[in-house]
Amino acid sequence: MYSHRDEFVVDLVEVTKAEIRALDHDTRMVDLLTASITEVVVAGIHHVDLEAPDAPVQAPTAALAYARALAQRDVPLSALIRAYRIGHARFVESAMQHASSLEPDVRVPTIIELVNRAARFIDVVCDQVGVAYEQERDRWVSRRSGLRQQWVGEVLAGEPVDLHRAEEALGYRLDGRHLAAVAWADAAVPAGDAAALFDQVRSRAAAELGAVGRPLMVPTDEREVRLWFSLRGGDRIHPARVRAALESSGLRAGLAFGDVGQGLGGFRRSLTQAERVKAVALAGRGRPATHVVFYAEVAPIALMAGDLDGLRSFVADALGELSVDDERNEWLRETLREFLARNRSYVATAHAMILHRNTIQYRVAQAMELCGQSFDDPDAPNALVGVQIALEVCRWMAPAVLRPAKRTTASR
Repeated sequence: MYSHRDEFVVDLVEVTKAEIRALDHDTRMVDLLTASITEVVVAGIHHVDLEAPDAPVQAPTAALAYARALAQRDVPLSALIRAYRIGHARFVESAMQHASSLEPDVRVPTIIELVNRAARFIDVVCDQVGVAYEQERDRWVSRRSGLRQQWVGEVLAGEPVDLHRAEEALGYRLDGRHLAAVAWADAAVPAGDAAALFDQVRSRAAAELGAVGRPLMVPTDEREVRLWFSLRGGDRIHPARVRAALESSGLRAGLAFGDVGQGLGGFRRSLTQAERVKAVALAGRGRPATHVVFYAEVAPIALMAGDLDGLRSFVADALGELSVDDERNEWLRETLREFLARNRSYVATAHAMILHRNTIQYRVAQAMELCGQSFDDPDAPNALVGVQIALEVCRWMAPAVLRPAKRTTASR
């Protein structure tokens, strides 16, 4: 093996590059790969040749350096470990060809010892480079996240910023069309799983939106991130399609999207809108873990959501007793909302809610009585507009905007 070492290394480098495309990088990374393979092969031959097979194994310096470099480039650890498995298999195969020429009485014991020593060596080295990779990735991600937060903070502050340096640090173009989002993990998701969850959310959302390049993701804390997606000019967003795809994926996270904006102003404005949408989404009761809301769907409500006390008073004034939080009022509110949204058509409302027309008429009458409103009052046209707005607010933000139901004597 010593005599054929150089040829073996050259061949193994080429095989590794061909078999694992993730490792076929630029010249610098290929040089690091070559150095890593060379030092591991030399150390492997030395370990096989030792008189003491249980001597400590230490991963070569070049191997650790290459693992750290891959971590900085987001190359999966699985690609690196696979490279070691390929190298191990080819090393044993080549060594066995030499061992086959030994005398019969020592051939089998030698092959057994060869296989055992090579396996132990590769296992220990894989463990050590894996630790080096994970430690570097944690350090690099933490450092990179800090830099991203710093640059994003400067951009959001509205102060003059060096666009070229900001884009270089963020890995994201700032002069295009942006769609911002806020994503948060469901309460049942362990904190340690949140980072992987957000990576999945980012990838799935980018695919559904047709985003250009890698989206920018900056953590707010361990359970929430901010996202920006770069979109092509003229591309339209289809909220219903995006929501259906994300909610059907089973990802346990919520997503609040802003509107598409252009340039730095759009970058900031879209995030502000997404933050307002998040406030609306989190106020609602009983929503699925993967709930996806777009600013265009709730814009008037999102603009009012910052003043929750004022919004609660508005709902109480507009809906009267219908603003009480109980089960009966809930389905009366939803019936009246559907009825007003369908231009006061009992037939269309009955069809939409899969109920009998008489049931719709009864519920609408009950709801209007509780509101203290009438469709026939010519002096209060704006009152019905207020009712319709209040019902939309309840649709998204109940129970936060409702009055608590009075407890009965029995419940006490």
